Amino acid sequence: MQNLKLLKAIVERKNRVRQGGDEGQTVFEYLGIIVIIGLIITAIIASGLAGDLVGAIDVALKKITG
Repeated sequence: MQNLKLLKAIVERKNRVRQGGDEGQTVFEYLGIIVIIGLIITAIIASGLAGDLVGAIDVALKKITG
């Protein structure tokens, strides 16, 4: 009986550790995605492709809307 109580306590503790450990990781994953998107946007603007992209999007929208 004592072994079951000990096993239950160990499992509950592991579950609490797992639940708490994922929250911080998720925040850093989102931060990483935001940084990567920012770098891509910066590279597009710095390379001069922004004007070409805007023109291509404008043409595509005109084709769709008629």
